[in-house]
Amino acid sequence: MSQLPAPAHRIAVVGPGAVGATLAGALAASGAEVCLLGRTGPHLTAIAEQGLEVRSAETGTGARHRFPAGSDTAQLPVPDLAVICVKSQHLLAAARSIGAWLDQGVEVLVVANGVPWWLLSTMGQFAADPILRAVDPDGELLRLLPPERVMFGVAYFSSIVDEPGRVTHVSGTGLIIGDPAGGISDRVTRCTADLSAGLVRPESCADIASVIWEKLLGNVSLNPVSALTGATVVDILDDAAVRQVCATMLDETASVGAALGLGSTMTADERLAISRKLGPFRTSMLQDTDRNRPLELDAIVGAVRELAHRTGVPSPTLDTVHGLLTLREHIRHGVETPAG
Repeated sequence: MSQLPAPAHRIAVVGPGAVGATLAGALAASGAEVCLLGRTGPHLTAIAEQGLEVRSAETGTGARHRFPAGSDTAQLPVPDLAVICVKSQHLLAAARSIGAWLDQGVEVLVVANGVPWWLLSTMGQFAADPILRAVDPDGELLRLLPPERVMFGVAYFSSIVDEPGRVTHVSGTGLIIGDPAGGISDRVTRCTADLSAGLVRPESCADIASVIWEKLLGNVSLNPVSALTGATVVDILDDAAVRQVCATMLDETASVGAALGLGSTMTADERLAISRKLGPFRTSMLQDTDRNRPLELDAIVGAVRELAHRTGVPSPTLDTVHGLLTLREHIRHGVETPAG
């Protein structure tokens, strides 16, 4: 039996929030030397002064880690691997922040929701114009993090920041890791080994694009509808008319995926039935609305609309919900709306 590669010697987690902190704990448990790069604020200050506590809601146990932490790469050692764990709207800022590391050839794993900036660049039919403008308007992300430079991770676990310096893992253990170009490279195998202990159970995947699309199908309707209405998933799915809106959004997204060669075996009704069984939870987009934070609207809905238009797939319901929520966000944040 072949042995797994030894963990990378030094790994930086960029964005030590709920997901990033959970992965930092897993990396430390796997024997890696971990440091944290984050935005200046109470959470990073608490980590620097008191350490990062990562707890399990299921067992009630946890560990406090003393990680080097800073807001600038100059404050930290150069890692072998940078794990970026930020919301999609902050990815460009995160990529810029590690420019010095990128220049030195540091490997990168991005763990994020929604359609990734690199998707079109891995599909030959879009070679003439591989920029996905909904998430990468000027193509800067694609220049900084081309697909050959990154691995991508899809998280199937939930954690929360209880207070500055303390994160609780709530549920789920899945983390799927793959190369944008497909297949399972040595770097993906190494990265999976780096995360082999702790509260997550990583898996390598030869077709990460399909995994991304499957998770997107779970987010594309319930997240924006919950943010628009303020309703829990149970409230949404127990209303027949609103449930139909969600089902139609799912069907439109599945049709876009099929046009891209990213098929799904599950119907909209089957997927919504699974969500209904999870109970009256508040989606991540609704939680961001509650906290007056920017929404991952472009990566989760806007990018699907762009892909629909580029593949000739009708998306009237996605267009409508996206338009309504975009206007709501403009008003909520005092942004001037375009005329016309």
